[in-house]
Amino acid sequence: MLKIIGAILIIGSCGALGLSARQELRRRIAAIDGCIKAVDRIESEIACCQTASRDLIDLLAREGDEQIAPVFRRMAEHLDRADGLSLGYKWRRAIEDVGPVCGLRADEIGILSDAAGFLGRYDSEQQLRSLRLTAARLEGVRSEAGEDLKNKGNLYRTCGLTLGVLAVILLL
Repeated sequence: MLKIIGAILIIGSCGALGLSARQELRRRIAAIDGCIKAVDRIESEIACCQTASRDLIDLLAREGDEQIAPVFRRMAEHLDRADGLSLGYKWRRAIEDVGPVCGLRADEIGILSDAAGFLGRYDSEQQLRSLRLTAARLEGVRSEAGEDLKNKGNLYRTCGLTLGVLAVILLL
């Protein structure tokens, strides 16, 4: 009886590891989608209302996509400090600190860090062009992440269960 319970626990835990890996892929896609929405919101606010950068960050921290809002909350915290550091530096710092917690990987973090170089620095037309480029780059990464989920998602789940069964066979 104990062997059966042990076998079920081993198979279940290995299957859970596979499902966890699949869920990480889904979380990454949700984070990228949140970033794309945030870039679109920034673009529309600059184009229509010419909202100041600080106000944009506060807006995204309050009303942004919940998957990515912690990044903008951290940016707002950094901006509250009167330490003389630039918006670009604080933007990069927040993305690098909180991005991985939200599900972002190095590709997305790099793209968003590049966006820090032009936000609030140039005229609105230049910022809009750069934001469109950033959104296009994020769409490309989103497409790759979607392919990863499609190709590897079921593989992770199946391999987890298979490895659990293999471990039970080896232990018996």
